[in-house]
Amino acid sequence: MERKNEFCSAMLSALNNANSILLCTHISPDGDAIGATLAMGLGLEAMGKQVTFACADPVPRQMAHLPGAEQFVTVEDLPGKAFDAAMAIDCAEASRMGDCIRAFGSAPVTFQLDHHPGNPGYARYNAVDDAAPAAGIVVRRLLRALHIPLTKEIAACLYCAISTDTGNFRFSSTTAETFSIMEELMVAGLDLAAEARIFHSLLEEPQARLLGRALNTLHLFADGQCASMRLTGLDYEAAHALPEHNTGIVNYALNLPGVKMAYLAEDRGNGLVKVSLRSVPGWKVGPIARGFGGGGHDCAAAFRREGSLRDVCEMLDRQLEKQVRKRTL
Repeated sequence: MERKNEFCSAMLSALNNANSILLCTHISPDGDAIGATLAMGLGLEAMGKQVTFACADPVPRQMAHLPGAEQFVTVEDLPGKAFDAAMAIDCAEASRMGDCIRAFGSAPVTFQLDHHPGNPGYARYNAVDDAAPAAGIVVRRLLRALHIPLTKEIAACLYCAISTDTGNFRFSSTTAETFSIMEELMVAGLDLAAEARIFHSLLEEPQARLLGRALNTLHLFADGQCASMRLTGLDYEAAHALPEHNTGIVNYALNLPGVKMAYLAEDRGNGLVKVSLRSVPGWKVGPIARGFGGGGHDCAAAFRREGSLRDVCEMLDRQLEKQVRKRTL
């Protein structure tokens, strides 16, 4: 797979030769997924390409103001359309595209840009760098390789992508390259104060109420080195919240002094328990998530599992406590 800034000439040539390009990102999209996809698409449009943005789930309202966000289509809009090429962005596995995978797979040439460890390289051209803190970083490199100039609009999308997956530049994955790119975004006209407020300060009322309900379930264990919170479908109903409103909630448990690992477990009544895990640098939750059939990074991972909320949490607690015991022996 091509890594870092090593975009092979065949990949660049294939992109230059394609006129109609489908861009897909993962289900339940976050800021990196939407921001990186929009930045790539705006750049390709600047080259004169016909771009179609697709996602199996709606764009979160927090990102609806981004340039091009209104162009995203659903899976229902894709059947019957043919594309010269398709590109997946921020999708560690092809299955993460959901039903968009059919349209992606039917394109004669496929690409992917990603930063997740363990990515199997499912496209014809794979630009994957698991040392990059965000897919937005890989997108910025490709835009540079294609000689596409940064605009204020592209800068806003890249800021959304990069700041989301770096915790607004607080996570250990943040690199010197990250700040070098931020300088480029500022020069291109990024309104940092306005965008930072939208992505990292503002809370919609349902999100604030959902956070309150999650905090009421806060549980510390393993001598205060682990923390958990839970949410149910009833919590979402009471808060009038949407799935997107859980963004960042798990970090409130992790940010307690002494906590090394934390998780948020959710049972929305569909037979699946969704778990988001976070850890401080030096403590790895990625392997734990993979043990439950999920994936992610060392310090940020997730999984879905059938079963009751209570049973899944009990199993997860045991795994976290086991890791703590290994570190304290």
